[in-house]
Amino acid sequence: MSDIKEIKLVDVKNNSNIINNLNSIYKLWGYEEVSPSFINTLQTIKGRGVIDENQVVGIVSNNSLCLRPEMTTSIVKLSSTRLINKKRPIRLFTNGMVFDKKQNNKNSFKLQEKLQSGIELIGYDTKYPEIEVINILFDSIDNINLKDGCNLFLLVSTTKIMDLILNKYKNNNFEEIKKSLVNFDQDNLSKLGIDEDDKYILKDLLFTRGEPIAILKKLKTIYGTSKTLDDLNFLFETLSKISNKYGVKLQLDPTFQPHLNLYEGIVFQLIGDNGKNKSVIAKGGRYDELVRSFSPNEKIFNGIGFTISVDILRNLIKEEKTDKKRILLMFKDSYLLEKGMNEQKEQQKRGNIAVLHLNPCDDLAKANQIMKENNCSEILWVK
Repeated sequence: MSDIKEIKLVDVKNNSNIINNLNSIYKLWGYEEVSPSFINTLQTIKGRGVIDENQVVGIVSNNSLCLRPEMTTSIVKLSSTRLINKKRPIRLFTNGMVFDKKQNNKNSFKLQEKLQSGIELIGYDTKYPEIEVINILFDSIDNINLKDGCNLFLLVSTTKIMDLILNKYKNNNFEEIKKSLVNFDQDNLSKLGIDEDDKYILKDLLFTRGEPIAILKKLKTIYGTSKTLDDLNFLFETLSKISNKYGVKLQLDPTFQPHLNLYEGIVFQLIGDNGKNKSVIAKGGRYDELVRSFSPNEKIFNGIGFTISVDILRNLIKEEKTDKKRILLMFKDSYLLEKGMNEQKEQQKRGNIAVLHLNPCDDLAKANQIMKENNCSEILWVK
């Protein structure tokens, strides 16, 4: 079974406009475009533990290859091969399709292709590369004409908070506790053989989310002062200033973890909420260990980026109205064809959309029908 479908012309146009707008922002921040391969080796995906092999779309003719399930791994691999001698930090952006499959039932899979756009910042010698990447994410979306009422908030967490929460359980139901927290499973937490006071704290954490500085203060009352929480406090104080500038709310959720086993450190999702539906517009985070895996000789082991779902963003934008004229050029005699081509070029120089009907026509009713068929607003008769 496949979720691959034909895309409407208007959607193709909107996709192109979105990507052009995003690319223009990426370039202003000093990012360069790359085009990584659609094809990965299964060993690359499996060996780095990025995604479950069962969710990967394999290539039938070669069982060792698969279509890319995400773009970060391909780009990090690129940075360790063709871009190995490029001065760090590396700032890259890309656009393209990713592919995955989900199991419908025991014998059926649903294949999906998704259009994404995003950036990767690799090898930045700073403690907080998140500041640049999240700033670019906000700037990129701010450049898109979103529908009214599309309230944006950035859901943030970090694997370091999860490490802090789970530290005392390394030898006692560690994996079950982590699974229960990530899956919001109160029932499973209740069944675990751990102290009742601990169960109360863990259940409370499931409902602990909100303004980052307030949440960090609560975590300090539970786990005490730590360098991890102090560092996050500084980071979120900085990010709060950026988010306020763009009108994006920050929400810290200590138990939020991403679907892909790719990130280590900060993870985030940009979500649009119109009051009825919530849409995940973008996802991202740090993947320092992935950089280390591909490039063990790197001096700086950090990488962070995001991907924007163009398919989702397309449904959140306002319909753009163009002030360009769309003119149909017509002529009654075939000898006027060359003159019509010259007039078409003149109209295009003026910024008008000009469609030349290549066959002579002297029937006004038919001409009006052709004008409608070509979505033109007026006819210019070449004489």
